Amino acid sequence: MRKLLYIFICSIIYSSCSKSDDGGLSQSTDSIPSAPSLVYPAQNQLCIDNTLEFKWNTSTNDDGSSVVYIFEIATDNQFSTIITSEIQTSLSKIVTLEKGVAYYWRVKAKSSKGIESDYSPTSQFYTEEIPNSNNLPFSPDNVAPFVGQNFDGVNTIDLQWTASDVDKDPLKYDVYFGKDKDALTLMVEDTEQTTLQVTADSPETTYYWQITVKDDKGAETNGPIWNFKVNSF
Repeated sequence: MRKLLYIFICSIIYSSCSKSDDGGLSQSTDSIPSAPSLVYPAQNQLCIDNTLEFKWNTSTNDDGSSVVYIFEIATDNQFSTIITSEIQTSLSKIVTLEKGVAYYWRVKAKSSKGIESDYSPTSQFYTEEIPNSNNLPFSPDNVAPFVGQNFDGVNTIDLQWTASDVDKDPLKYDVYFGKDKDALTLMVEDTEQTTLQVTADSPETTYYWQITVKDDKGAETNGPIWNFKVNSF
């Protein structure tokens, strides 16, 4: 009898010790790799060649698993037109691109357990320029509101963006806005400001906006169409 009681008590102790603090649910020890940081080409760089060795820093991973890198180049900052997407085991990649073109690139890490990091911040650059030519401005970046943002209790929204030009030309902007992304209204033309307040006239409606960036030599770049939703006033 004493032997049975001893076995019963030991089994209870073992069971309680084997349970985790979350009620017995096992906890994963897998970690998310850190996002790599980009080294070359740098942000807004005008490269002197069109064959480039892309370089980035290593990703760290607390669980010790190895990582590979997903390396992407696109001709737009939304990466809707990707021209290179490769898996790399090293921290560099040599690529030959077209001359006088604006490109955007990013990298993310993926562990041997299939866990992916966030993408690195995107870097934009120009390849070797064609002699006596003017480079287009880079595509504008969204500052606010973020794509798909929802608003409640307001009907005035501040649109904010940024843009740059590798030639350091002064920039102006056309701002388009509306409820039909295929027929946006020109709200302001040739503004030097990078913010504009717009008014939503309908609740439960998705609104769209777009920026065209222009330099003083007549070159212009149309940005992507962004959107947000106003739920209520």
